[in-house]
Parts: sequence; structure tokens; C-alpha cells
Amino acid sequence: MNKQQTPINFWGIGAQKAGTSWLYYNLSKTPGFSIPPVKEFHYFDRDTKYPSPNILSITKTRDRVFSITYLIKAVRAILSSVFRGNFHNIGFFLKWYFSNYNDNWYLSIFNRYSGSKGEITPSYSMLSKDDISKMFNLSPDAKLIFMLRNPVDRAWSHFRHIKKRIKGFKLEDVQEKEIIEFIQSEGQELRSNYLRTIENFTSVFPKEQILVGFYDAIIDSPEQLLEEVVQFITIDEQSNKEFNQKSDEEDLPTKEIVNKSIELDCPPEILNLLKEKYHDMILELANQYGGYFNKWYLETYGKNSVNENNRLQNTIHLN
Repeated sequence: MNKQQTPINFWGIGAQKAGTSWLYYNLSKTPGFSIPPVKEFHYFDRDTKYPSPNILSITKTRDRVFSITYLIKAVRAILSSVFRGNFHNIGFFLKWYFSNYNDNWYLSIFNRYSGSKGEITPSYSMLSKDDISKMFNLSPDAKLIFMLRNPVDRAWSHFRHIKKRIKGFKLEDVQEKEIIEFIQSEGQELRSNYLRTIENFTSVFPKEQILVGFYDAIIDSPEQLLEEVVQFITIDEQSNKEFNQKSDEEDLPTKEIVNKSIELDCPPEILNLLKEKYHDMILELANQYGGYFNKWYLETYGKNSVNENNRLQNTIHLN
């Protein structure tokens, strides 16, 4: 299959609270990229066996349209596009809400777009090898972007993200037992098991099609991080030229904070639990790749790994 004909050029596969919203926001404003107006399709994790929203689990239109809540969401999305004069999005939402969900439907979403096209669903980091194989079968040449964050920080940010939905939430409103149950929950553990995600995806996709990016680089060098991701994904030289031209002419919104969690200090007992939980994984990643993984290990445990590569690369290739 010619890369120009590839129905999907990239997937963002996670991790949650590691910069995927930042990536979605910036790629949606990048020349040559076509990003649907919904972040997190949850198509490949729609099976209810996954601890994720499973928003596409009801595949038949007739089984969804009798829900008043569902119809209200659909009408709001469509009317919002009408009022903004975004007629392309009207067609998207009609197809999104009033179609049967299957592979043909999924591919048809992207056939509406041109340039570099894809979607970002952090829950894909939890996928089994069988469901990753389904992704590969639909678009075997697609690039994969895996954004990572120190799993200790990621887990606590995940907890804070859940609680920000509660107006006026304070840490004293929750018992330590509830926090521990969250940390030990299946969904949280799977989202932080970077070694499992890497092993599962590299068993299906060629390693050269996978790029690892770092949340830390969003803080340290966001423009360079975005440029490296764009160059990795883009399907033609013209898109790269357009991106570089726009970067020279105006500031891209790379420094904007997207989908920020509420501020809560992690209790010492919880922090120690997280540090113990993720020690071996961080050390293994640091020993293998160095860079930001080394930084995580040193900052979290006050120790150095055996890997002497301390160069902080915005992205790394697994091959």
C-alpha cells in the first residue's frame, strides 16, 4: 500500500496524563495535518473488557438512538458546528453519532481528510496484542506516538484528573484507602505499564514505526518536540516545509497547558507506595535507554542507572 493511500498515517497510543492532549491540540493546528474534532475515539478499546470509557461499545445505531442523553450530545455537537460555520465537522458528527461502528465506518472517517491524518486515544496503551493486530491490519504503515511521563507523577496526575470533576474537591475529602485502591486498580496499572505497552506494540508493528516522546520535553523544549513528532509522521516533504514556514512566521501554541489536573500534593505514604511500585520499571528503562529515563530514576530515587547516557532527547526510537 502506498503511503499516500494509507487510510491512517498515525496513532497516538498513550500514555494518559503524559501530554496527549497537548499533542492533539498542537497537531490540529499544524499545516498538513487533518485531525478529527474528537480526541480519543476509543475504537480499538471499545470492548468492555478494557477499563476505559468504551464509548463505542454499542455498535448498532438502533441500539443508541433511543437514549435521550445520547441524542442531546449528538444534537449539541452538530448545532455547535453549525453555529461556527464548520460544515466539515457537521458531516463528521452525523457519521460519528448515526452510524454502525465497524472497520469500514472507522476507515471512512479518515477518508474524508487529506494530508497526515490520525487520532489519539491514550487508552490504546492498554490494548492486547490481538487488538493491536487489528490496528495493524487496518493501516500497517501507520506511525505510532507513545508519550511517556515518570509513572510516579503520571499516576498521581491521573488521580488528580479524576478528582477535578468534583467541584471544590480537597484531599481531606478522601481516605487514604481510596487512593491506594485507585493506584492498584487495573486501569491505572495498565496505563503506567510502559514495558508491557512497548512489548505488545513492537510484537506487531515494526520498531521503526514507533516514536517515544517525553512529557518532560513539553516543559523543556516544546517546539523541538513537536517538530520531531511532525517530521516522524509527515507523509511528504511539502508538509514539512509548511510546518517550518509557519514556525518561522508565528509562534505555535506549544507552551499552552492543555487539560491540566487540579493541584494536590501527594501524601508521603502514597508517594512512597508509588516509588516502590515503579522502581524496577524505571530502572529497566533507564538502564536500556538512558536520557529522560535516567533523569526520572535520579530524581525519584537519588541513584544513577548503569547507562551513562544522560543526554535528554525529546524523542527516542526503539530500533
